[in-house]
Formats: sequence, structure tokens, C-alpha cells
Amino acid sequence: MFAIDLNKYRLVDLSYEVDPDNCPPDRPFELQRGYLADNAYKYDVRTHSHVGTHIESPAHFFEGGRDTTCYPLDAFFGRAVLLDVPDATRAAEIGPDYLERAVGDILQPGDIVICRNSDVDSLASGDPARYPALTPEAGHWLAERGIKMLGIDTHFRLGKDVAAGRALHDILMSRGVLFIEFLDNLAELRQREFFFMALPF
Repeated sequence: MFAIDLNKYRLVDLSYEVDPDNCPPDRPFELQRGYLADNAYKYDVRTHSHVGTHIESPAHFFEGGRDTTCYPLDAFFGRAVLLDVPDATRAAEIGPDYLERAVGDILQPGDIVICRNSDVDSLASGDPARYPALTPEAGHWLAERGIKMLGIDTHFRLGKDVAAGRALHDILMSRGVLFIEFLDNLAELRQREFFFMALPF
């Protein structure tokens, strides 16, 4: 029996709030209200899989890759480790050495890694080019340590450019690692280790 005593935890909602009225054309989230046969309301939703907080599985990149329905439920929750980058302007590319210093002492096989940019200067700039970016070599380091999920918000990049981002996805997704993107409220996390849950629907 698995149980969580909610009296011992502080709950933080890390989901990104989607505003249907302010979505860009290439990432729509449109709702059209209608009625069911008994006159109860129903909604037709037009969107795609990359709107708001979303999970990516190997099916996102590989023909015949596993989608989220092929994973056991416990792939989407568990012990998480916070990779906090307070010095993005000096360490824009996050490689194995940075990871070793930041989380090498606590990372365990089966962990979830959540990446946070807390560099005030890069956040204030609003320039994605100044946000920290994981390197493909970082992907190998994380894969070798057996993580099961990697998460970022909109102030952290999975590679400095498209090619590096694709390489990072290939390295980790070929090992079955899930990605969760468009997280929010990461500033509310106060501990390096915490329990994380992101059940797909």
C-alpha cells in the first residue's frame, strides 16, 4: 500500500496555466461549447500536444517509439532532484562537470530531475539565448545515472540550438526517459529533493 501523508508535505502546483485567449496561432487552445443529448454541456477542444505543461515520450521523436500509454504509472511520479542554476550568465551550457557539482552527490537511479534557472540577470533579460542549456554530453551523464524523467520550465533550454536539443532528446529518449516541459512556479521549490507527480491524461 502506497500512501502519502499530506500533513507532512507542502503542495506546489507546477502546471502552466493556459489562457485560451492568448495562445499563439501555432499553439492553439480553442474551446467550443455545445450540448449533449440530455442538454448537459460539453466542450470541443482544438489544440495539440505541446500546449501548456506536457509530457513527451519516445514516440515524440522515434517512429514506433513508446507513447505514454506504454509506461507504468510509477514512471510519472517519484523522488525528484532539483537542478538549480543560479549562475546561467556564467554557465550557459550545462555539461557533466556542472551536473556532477550540482546534483552528483544525491542523484539516484530512477530519479526525476527538474531543472530551474534562478539566475536573476538572465531571467530579467527575457532573452532565451541567455538561459541555461543542457548539452548532449549532459544527456549522456543523466542517462548513465538512470533518470526516468527530465523536466524544465520556459526559462531553461534542452540544448543551445535545434541540433543540440535534438541530440539531447535522442540520447535520453532512446533510453526511455520521459520529458516534461512548460513547468511553472519552480521558484516555489525549497528543497533539493522532493516528491514529484505528473500523471498524463
